[in-house]
Amino acid sequence: MPTTPATVAATDRHADVPVMILTGPPGAGKSTAMRAFRRRFPGLIHFGVRVFFERQIEQGTPLGLRAKKFHDTKVWHPDELIFDGIASWLDEGLPAATRVVLEGFPRNRSQARALDGVLGDRGLRVDRLVYLNVPDEVAAARVMTREVCTSCETIVADAIPVPGTACVRCGRQLVRRPDDDQQTFRRRLARQRQGAVELLDHYEALGVVVRIDGTSPPAQVAAALEVAAPAAQIAARRIQQPATRGA
Repeated sequence: MPTTPATVAATDRHADVPVMILTGPPGAGKSTAMRAFRRRFPGLIHFGVRVFFERQIEQGTPLGLRAKKFHDTKVWHPDELIFDGIASWLDEGLPAATRVVLEGFPRNRSQARALDGVLGDRGLRVDRLVYLNVPDEVAAARVMTREVCTSCETIVADAIPVPGTACVRCGRQLVRRPDDDQQTFRRRLARQRQGAVELLDHYEALGVVVRIDGTSPPAQVAAALEVAAPAAQIAARRIQQPATRGA
């Protein structure tokens, strides 16, 4: 008896789960927007390269062991490692997911094409790419004056670095991120700007790009993100009740 190809089975199972990419330069406000977005959409699964691999490192997983040397030296993770992480994350999270968000990834056309393949193998596609627009000077000012919680990733903007400062959400220590120093930030920004041109070209050809003004207040950005998000077809689908049989 012939078997059903894995990709066909995956298509049948996950076709109604919308996928969104949230991207923009460092300091655009992606993490802040994502916190509000997660509260609005229970069942959402969220992938960010840095956070995902930091947790893998903490847990001592095989992916974490592979990622540690790149994390320790502030070198961008190679594409092969990232896509192994995305595949693992999707396969673990999809059975219970209502929607999927990738934050800050992919960064260029080649990564976008590879992501399209990974998603397609699981019956998914990118339904929306949301780009947070901020000028370089705004991004730099934000990054140079922020701290982040070592536990829950809460970002404190306009913070004065004070050793031992506690997070208002969980009480853990606030620190400067290692990649927020001036030199590393400028490299990250230049690389992001270069890749964004071809990334946007790739997804504009598919008609899924929405731009949001990232200089707006956080509440306005969160509201705009909610409006831009692809609708969950599975949530909008009406459940057909069986007809009542006559006596």
